[in-house]
Amino acid sequence: MANSEHLQLDVVTPGGSALSIQVDAVQAPSVEGEFGVLPNHLPLLAALKCGLLVWEVEGQRSIAAIGPGFVEGGPDKVLLLTDLFESPENIQPDAVRAELAEAEVALKAFDELYEGPEYNELQRNVDWAHARLEAYAASRAV
Repeated sequence: MANSEHLQLDVVTPGGSALSIQVDAVQAPSVEGEFGVLPNHLPLLAALKCGLLVWEVEGQRSIAAIGPGFVEGGPDKVLLLTDLFESPENIQPDAVRAELAEAEVALKAFDELYEGPEYNELQRNVDWAHARLEAYAASRAV
């Protein structure tokens, strides 16, 4: 295994490449909890959940909201396959708050068991709105 000082971070959505950059470190949310990848990391494969993708380049942190998907990591690369990706500068917080309110009403009105594709879609909508609001707030705090 070759020693590497950087990682190639690629985020791919159904619309194509959302991000492709050389980074020093990556942090992302998995269904089992947050994880980080540094250069020379052992291979990993994980399922993603909605949350913040954080990457660092020369001490500068950047943030984006990501949706569910999968991640493959290794000594010199991190590949995220996700349906949803949004940079903080593209987030309209008032619109997202309205989406969140609608999603929470729909989730609360769900009168089935808390499982299945319909419930999962409603929960994903709530989680996606929270992730975008968190990304927006975090980008303003830096």
